[in-house]
Amino acid sequence: MVNIPNYYMNLWLDGRWVMNSKVIVGRPSRQTPIFNSKVNSVVFNPYWNVPTSITKRDILPKVRRSRSYLRRHNYEVIRSWGSSEKININSIPYNLLASSKFPYRLRQKPGKKNALGLYKFNIPNNQAIYLHDTSYPVLFNKHERALSSGCVRVLESKSLALALLQYSGKSKSQFKLYSRSKKTRTIRLNKSKKVPVEIIYQTAWINDEGAVNYRFDIYDYDKDPQNRKSLISAYNNN
Repeated sequence: MVNIPNYYMNLWLDGRWVMNSKVIVGRPSRQTPIFNSKVNSVVFNPYWNVPTSITKRDILPKVRRSRSYLRRHNYEVIRSWGSSEKININSIPYNLLASSKFPYRLRQKPGKKNALGLYKFNIPNNQAIYLHDTSYPVLFNKHERALSSGCVRVLESKSLALALLQYSGKSKSQFKLYSRSKKTRTIRLNKSKKVPVEIIYQTAWINDEGAVNYRFDIYDYDKDPQNRKSLISAYNNN
């Protein structure tokens, strides 16, 4: 369970609390949505297929200033979303580097510079949101962590990956083997061991010690009466 305004994730398995972790969630302009799903696989050393919106808004302006930006950050230019053909960035006319005209797909190679880090957790949904590690953990030192483009970055991603794989029947030695390898590997979880995921938005609650906790309403959900009604309904259902 990820509580967006609390910037924390908690993991329970078979009703038993296992671990928690700081998380980074979407900034107010690129919000992490509220939804339910299940973890269906863990990816080791993932590629990052850059969403078109991030390519246009964040990366292409840097590429127009310096084409070497892609090489320095281990990006590949791919012909299209339905192709695996690589394109030499130097062969692309400058006018195609405009955000509105760029016809290609960007993919960041696995490794220490990869924005997803070493672990990605696939949770099927129609908004392309997932949990993942990060190559820039220093941001977890911030108190307010609404900093991402919508996906959820998990500080303790290695512990989360180990817990999920062991719950799905994999051994610790298998986990170490996957982690040591530099290959990209997608490990699917057993159908009966796909752990439910709840992304929630809760700005006030009472903890186990009876203390009331409050968090800042980062997306201004609590100010909208309709949102409050929907959130209360979701909490009651949980």
